[in-house]
Amino acid sequence: MGTRHQIYVIANVLGRYRIVAVYHLQSLYPPEAVHLAWTLLQHIKQHAGPLEKELRCLREGRYTKNDAEYPCPFLGAVLFQRVQDFYGPHEGTYPERVVDNNPWMQDNNSGYTVIDATDSFSPAYCFWGWDGDYGFRAGDPIDPEGYALRYYNSPPWEPFEYLKKEVQDAILDIQSEPFISSRRTLDEAWENWSPTLEEMNVEAPSQDAREFIKALESVIESGSSENAQQMADALSSTPGVVEGLRRTLRQKRLPKCCDPIIVKAFIISQDLSNSNELDLSWMQLSAAQVLKVVRAVLQDESFKISSLDISGYSDVTEGTLSDIFRLPKAGEIKRLYLFGCQESRYARQDWDGGGGGSV
Repeated sequence: MGTRHQIYVIANVLGRYRIVAVYHLQSLYPPEAVHLAWTLLQHIKQHAGPLEKELRCLREGRYTKNDAEYPCPFLGAVLFQRVQDFYGPHEGTYPERVVDNNPWMQDNNSGYTVIDATDSFSPAYCFWGWDGDYGFRAGDPIDPEGYALRYYNSPPWEPFEYLKKEVQDAILDIQSEPFISSRRTLDEAWENWSPTLEEMNVEAPSQDAREFIKALESVIESGSSENAQQMADALSSTPGVVEGLRRTLRQKRLPKCCDPIIVKAFIISQDLSNSNELDLSWMQLSAAQVLKVVRAVLQDESFKISSLDISGYSDVTEGTLSDIFRLPKAGEIKRLYLFGCQESRYARQDWDGGGGGSV
């Protein structure tokens, strides 16, 4: 019997579980798969921050029924790194495309590792098999001890003590991790689709947000920089202002006359968030507006910004990044997120975050 094995990473995207990454291993026995699964869970937790950002891109509606073959490249790289560290370079190990991937049709002999990365800080796991042999019900989640001891053995099952010491330790350690106990979760993931953002019933804006949006539309209609400045000066520090701006910027770009409102609203947002991260991701801002907001927040002595997220800006250029890095206090930014940015390659090559930063 062969030992071909696949690792599936699934996540809840817009209310439904689906596949977000797949990795094929040409040869991996179940006991070693348990050991590898435990190390993968630890590796995912170590990279939870960036992984949460990448999964958020999917939840923002950027993962449709016919999306990219590899929708989570960072997650795929994390998976590849750990598998290669564990398994060593091998021509039979490679990522698989996510689109139209059906585990029921896989070339598989030794079962599957499944990891739920919905909460990357606390990922869940199970093992899975579709053939129903060895006393397992086909399609149900399999626990680590049963999988390691029974997948290749007929009754009487091999004693736990016969396993390698590192596999015994991995079984004991992994049992403290969250377990995927629901077959429904797996069945939903194997269907492998999610609704688009447009198909979702988006919650209606709050009353404060509606009032902000109405006032903003009046400023846009007037085209007056003076009216925009007056509105900015009058903004109160409330969640409605933040909600209203973010809802608007998810849908359209605002004209230059609205820049004072944009800057003031993000100052309010930063104050209310009490966070050391400035999150501008997936907003319809121009490169110049991104620079204005970053400059204003960095200059505000109330904030200590160590992380910047400008994911989703196709028109942020090398020049924009250079301008950001030259700003006073930009050296305090230790982490920069650029998911969905065409210029991320430049940033990885040429930025060190003022010493010790990461992209």
